[in-house]
Amino acid sequence: MPTSQPIFFLSPYSCFIRGGLLFIYLFFSVITASAQSESTERAPFVTTPLEVVQRMLLLAKTGPGDVVFDLGSGDGRIPIAAATMGARGVGLELDPALVQLSQRLALEAGVAQRTEFRVQDVLQADLSSASVVTVFLLPSLMSRLMPKLMTELRPGARVVTHAFYFPSWKPDQMEQVAVQARHYGVGDSAQIMLWIVPMNLRGRYLAQDGFGQWQFTVHQNFQEIEIEGSLNGQPVQFESARLQGTQVRWQAEVMRDGQRVTVQFEAEALAQGGLQGRVLSEKSAQPFFAKRQP
Repeated sequence: MPTSQPIFFLSPYSCFIRGGLLFIYLFFSVITASAQSESTERAPFVTTPLEVVQRMLLLAKTGPGDVVFDLGSGDGRIPIAAATMGARGVGLELDPALVQLSQRLALEAGVAQRTEFRVQDVLQADLSSASVVTVFLLPSLMSRLMPKLMTELRPGARVVTHAFYFPSWKPDQMEQVAVQARHYGVGDSAQIMLWIVPMNLRGRYLAQDGFGQWQFTVHQNFQEIEIEGSLNGQPVQFESARLQGTQVRWQAEVMRDGQRVTVQFEAEALAQGGLQGRVLSEKSAQPFFAKRQP
């Protein structure tokens, strides 16, 4: 499976980490100064409020058929909640006592058959079977975790975080969730963020359809893409390019029968390296296949 090679930059949305989030960061930093595992800092046991748990799973559109990995699973509330939604929940936690507590709570909730809890370092775990990953970890761990997620998760997998973000990967969606009751280590609202792992589309493509021969190049930085190219040897302006997982869309204005026509492209990125879908105009819809060039 092709994977993205991200270009790192300082994200402009870092301004969102204010107020309550700064408090959480300082709170985590003080507590974790002396607690470390072999490969990563050990995050303190601060639970995610239940209403935030629910919104995180809904934001990821969790349902039957999903495998939800919670990294730093604490008392197991996220895998247990995922299991009640029909998914399979897997919790990774360094503290054996919390793993035992999670197993007991899953049994009491009647979802022990659909949950699994492991004493495991998240940076050493194999995450490739996950379709959803939830994270509430220290900022220092987020930057180390990001390349692992990009390498191991399948395109289209969803990653949802509570409070902290990946420093160079812009989220696809953000939400502010009100916290109704006082909750240890959390303010009166919580920020959650969704990322959808993008397919690697970088490269040159060649396609032939009713409009003629398309040649174009895709430039990519995570889920943000730009397309430049030509139709029948004439430059074309490609606009509104968007990538979400394996789904890609863009539009272009072309000349046909002496008239300027706007065409829309909707395609699925294939594991073999091509794009397959359809091209739409006011008067027609036709199949579209673009082959990636060596």
